[in-house]
Amino acid sequence: MSKYISKCYGDQGERLAQLFHLTFETDQDRKYSGNAILLFGEAGVGKSKIVDILANEYDLKIWRTTLGELTAEYDGRLALGLERLGWKALQSEPSLVILEDIDLLFPRYADAQDNGLLPILEQLIRQLELEDHRTLLIGTSRQQRNIDQSAKCLFQDVIKLDIPTPNERLVMMDYMVRRSIMNMEHVDVPELASHAHAFVASNLAQWCRLAEEMAIQESSIKVTNCHFESTLSRVNLLQYQGTMAEKPDPVKWSDIGGLQDAKNSLEESAVWIYKHADAYRRLGIRPSKGILLHGPPGTGKTLLAKAVATESSANFLPISVPDLIKAEVGESEKALANIFQTAIRCSPSVIFLDELEAIFSSRETSGDVGRKLISQFLVEMDHLDKVEQHVILLGATNHLDTIDSSILCPGRLDRLVYIGPPTIDERFSILQVLAKKTRLDSSVDLELVATKSEGYTGADLKAVIRKAGLLALKRPQKDALGHFIEQHDIDLALAHVSPSLV
Repeated sequence: MSKYISKCYGDQGERLAQLFHLTFETDQDRKYSGNAILLFGEAGVGKSKIVDILANEYDLKIWRTTLGELTAEYDGRLALGLERLGWKALQSEPSLVILEDIDLLFPRYADAQDNGLLPILEQLIRQLELEDHRTLLIGTSRQQRNIDQSAKCLFQDVIKLDIPTPNERLVMMDYMVRRSIMNMEHVDVPELASHAHAFVASNLAQWCRLAEEMAIQESSIKVTNCHFESTLSRVNLLQYQGTMAEKPDPVKWSDIGGLQDAKNSLEESAVWIYKHADAYRRLGIRPSKGILLHGPPGTGKTLLAKAVATESSANFLPISVPDLIKAEVGESEKALANIFQTAIRCSPSVIFLDELEAIFSSRETSGDVGRKLISQFLVEMDHLDKVEQHVILLGATNHLDTIDSSILCPGRLDRLVYIGPPTIDERFSILQVLAKKTRLDSSVDLELVATKSEGYTGADLKAVIRKAGLLALKRPQKDALGHFIEQHDIDLALAHVSPSLV
């Protein structure tokens, strides 16, 4: 079971399992010296579940409580309730005391619920340290910064459970499927896990339960992928305040019209590092870890970034300005560091920073937060040289001249790929790609449209086809097959949609 926990929660999960082992299985003279652990992580990440699994493995008596339960059971006398809870636990060893959402009992930014709570907690922890008790105290919280500093200092160990990586999520899904009360032997777990973007442990558990309920409603003796796929939209995803590494919607090179030179450059710089990693090691060279796409807006930079992630089978971390700009002092730098840590955990991965100039413009024009972010960004990029995991940084900007020069130095974002206005042949190629997903009349001449669309970017051409489709909907249907986009619809759309590059 400890092996499963380490696969689901990495080093932090393994560390928690080791602390349980030291507390409940080692000799008295080699026993773990601390008996209080602070466990924190996002809602639904599995804090309670992992503790329950370990408690079951060591056959522990669990004493779990919350602020609401203490208030209801002891008429608001929280200190008395906590004292009695600790006494009961010590009388039923080996045991586990769990204080859920401990930040509500000991809030940092508000008055404590009961002034006598902190001395009782301190007394309980000291008692566990001084005597050879087989009792472990665990406090759980979503954010450790919300806990009163005096209470937090009492815990000997602080462990964070991160949002699962795609591989960790696969292990969790497999664990839940194998332990289902129903027959799930025909379920394709890797296929399902690949669609569970942004899922945490509680989401996966809910999904399995919904699939089981649907199978029961259909009087089916086994659960299949169809039951999971039908209930996917009913899973309630919690809003995670951070960045997750996911598989983007598949975008292949063939889905992007034109831009052949850019595709070749990205293939060499960002795809070969994953597909031919062994060859790089044999040659003793290290490929560029930073690529900057620059050029006019709407030319396909974001689409190319998604294609890199798809073609390399890497995880994708799209970063926007709100992900980095935080109100609290120091939180912006911490958010940036967390992004790189997530990328390393989810390697191979691609970090995509769109509109780079909005975050990392010249230090002379940046404010205090901007200068600190640039410094932190350089530290994190240089740190990538010291790790073995494959992480590629992909940036995009419309204004190359405004980017701070230190970011463009060799060893950082040193590979510049220009994404220029599409030529007539590239516009024709883009229109062919768009036509695959659109109902065009056989009379439409895409070569003629490419000739008429001088100055139009890929985004502009997409807007033209969308406008042409709306115009086609306004016309009466010719036959039972429905509406088709005709040549004059596109000509009229060209008059409505202005080119971005003039």
